[in-house]
Amino acid sequence: MFGIKRNARRRDVEAGRHRSLNDPVVTGAGCGLIEGTRVAGRGGWVPIEHLSVGDEVLTFDHGFQKLTALIRDEAWSEEKLCPKVLWPLVVPAGTLDNREDLWVLPHQGVLIECEDVSDAHGDPYAVAPGAALEVLPGVHRQQPGGSADAFMPVFDQDQMIFANHGGLMFCPSHWGLREGLLPMNNGVTGYRMLTVGAAKALLEVMLDAGDDVAVA
Repeated sequence: MFGIKRNARRRDVEAGRHRSLNDPVVTGAGCGLIEGTRVAGRGGWVPIEHLSVGDEVLTFDHGFQKLTALIRDEAWSEEKLCPKVLWPLVVPAGTLDNREDLWVLPHQGVLIECEDVSDAHGDPYAVAPGAALEVLPGVHRQQPGGSADAFMPVFDQDQMIFANHGGLMFCPSHWGLREGLLPMNNGVTGYRMLTVGAAKALLEVMLDAGDDVAVA
């Protein structure tokens, strides 16, 4: 019975991979890094909201890269109800190699390592939407209070940046389909953004197999 269940999950993962290969990563509500999230800059760990265009940020693949834009948007507001589907997820320290607790928005991409998938370079990495992390032990949605903004760092090409001493967050070089605008670079990405369902299935397979969920 266990083998049948696991094989079915693997089929779901594989189907999700093929569906996602050419899909543009659409950003907007529920994505970006919440203010207060610290990223690795030239001078050390700095809150995302303190960055400016031209600042250099440490990336996973290409060392320090300059910001070409920093998109700011409201994550939630005390003046209006935040729907549960957009509540941030609390990722405890150590879950994704993050040494500090990390708040992740549900549509924000997070890099995970798994031999069942591969990126455009053949390396065993995939991008999971934050909402999929809910299947991991200790990760839970948290109803936000007050008001907070989200920030999307933009570079010349897609990048992964370090957050809160370890977690790797996806920063696409294009953003949004808002108000009918097409994404920059025609949505081409070097990373494979899984759907929430496919990412959850992948993570569950890893948990069933006793694999550690890691970012590198």
